[in-house]
Amino acid sequence: MVNEFEYGRQILAALIPIALTVVVHGLGMDLVRRNFERFGKPLLRQSHNAGARTAFMISVVSIMVLTHFTGIIVWALALLVLEIVPGVEQAVFYSMQYYTTLGANVHKLPESWAGFGGFEAMTGMLMFGWSTAILALVGQKMHSIDD
Repeated sequence: MVNEFEYGRQILAALIPIALTVVVHGLGMDLVRRNFERFGKPLLRQSHNAGARTAFMISVVSIMVLTHFTGIIVWALALLVLEIVPGVEQAVFYSMQYYTTLGANVHKLPESWAGFGGFEAMTGMLMFGWSTAILALVGQKMHSIDD
């Protein structure tokens, strides 16, 4: 066990990838909005085109998945720059595990950086919440019988 578990150093180091992840996610959600303006709204006028609506929703989810993966890459780069992990493959693996909270309790970072993964997990959960809210809004608009 590390005697001096430095959360202060870890949160300071995490502030940059947190900020970059929020920026990337904002850009991705703006792309979803622009996609809705360009393609989704016209589909609302075509109430019987279920195939086109499905294709549109696939495009929205694809944008979101790519946005999340870009966030994972941001954190993987931080792991590399901070020399927390030795290589690109390991950095992406750890980042994907922490961002999605899949491996937050299984695959551990070095003890001196154990909190860093937690900050990535918190950020990932918030980004998934943001995406879920947008996806629910788009889905509601696409399937509204009142429009």
